Amino acid sequence: MIDGMRRHLALVTMAVGLMAGAAAAQPDDLAKKTAAEAAFRQGKDQIAAGQVAEACESFSKSQELDPQLGTQYNLGLCYEKLGRSASAWALYSTLAETDTNRGRKADAAKRAKALSPKLVRVLLVVRGATPGIKVSRDGSDITAAIGVATPVDPGQSMIEATAEGYQPWHAEVAVMGDGTTVTVEIPALEKLAETPPPPPDPDPVPDQRPPPPPPPPIDLDPGHGRRVIGVGLVAGGVAALGAGVAFGLMSTSANDDAKRECGGDVADCRGDLGAAQDLIDSARTRATLSTVAFAVGGAAVVGGVVLYLTAPAKRNREVALVPAVGGDTLGVLVRGSF
Repeated sequence: MIDGMRRHLALVTMAVGLMAGAAAAQPDDLAKKTAAEAAFRQGKDQIAAGQVAEACESFSKSQELDPQLGTQYNLGLCYEKLGRSASAWALYSTLAETDTNRGRKADAAKRAKALSPKLVRVLLVVRGATPGIKVSRDGSDITAAIGVATPVDPGQSMIEATAEGYQPWHAEVAVMGDGTTVTVEIPALEKLAETPPPPPDPDPVPDQRPPPPPPPPIDLDPGHGRRVIGVGLVAGGVAALGAGVAFGLMSTSANDDAKRECGGDVADCRGDLGAAQDLIDSARTRATLSTVAFAVGGAAVVGGVVLYLTAPAKRNREVALVPAVGGDTLGVLVRGSF
């Protein structure tokens, strides 16, 4: 009974250890192992159903997800049935050296020995010297196999050789016949013609457009125009004032003539009343014109002086307004340096 309890305790301890190991495993590893097991079982079912090519794909996928010696052995069996003797021989040879299962190891060695004399080999021979040459078979780099008779699976193969700066070479080779060696001679690659350097850029065409016009000169005396207008207004105003003086004198003269025509008093005219009235009307008209001329002239003189004095200065000026009165002359003179 004690022995039974000990065995029970050992089983419980083992179960706890397995559960702890499973809990410590990474989720990704568990997912890969699960998928690998499913692919392996699928391969076994496909082999049983005679679907050899599909089974090889399943075993290969399982081995990729979770490499196992048992999966490798089944993949070798599948490749052998499919006619891929070189692939099967490589897997068997590895198992014959590394497998820990004695029965499977012995069978793998036996099968590798049986396939060895039937293998088809390819010998790559490169003629000439092409620096940096690379050789591939069906897209896989086999440069390291140059000069070595290497077992390959029977069938059509595309051999390609490339090197930087050289014309690539390729040939389709039929690799068939049990125990034969197919020699593939790769010629010296032809060097690509050097591309001439591009011609230098032509000299740029000179610009034929006419040069832009020079900028307008800077007005060093921005107030010149206003000063000219101011001087003109003053001159016009002086002329109007002169006309006012003239009309005023003419009005006075006509009024004196009317007095003489009436005998000294226009209110009690004793002379030619019609002629006196004409002289009086002429005197009044000339007086009105004199008043208007004085008003216009005065306004023009004042406006001209204001324009002149407020114009932007080019340099300092001294301006003075000097009244001009004398004899029959009445006006204003503008004096200063311009």
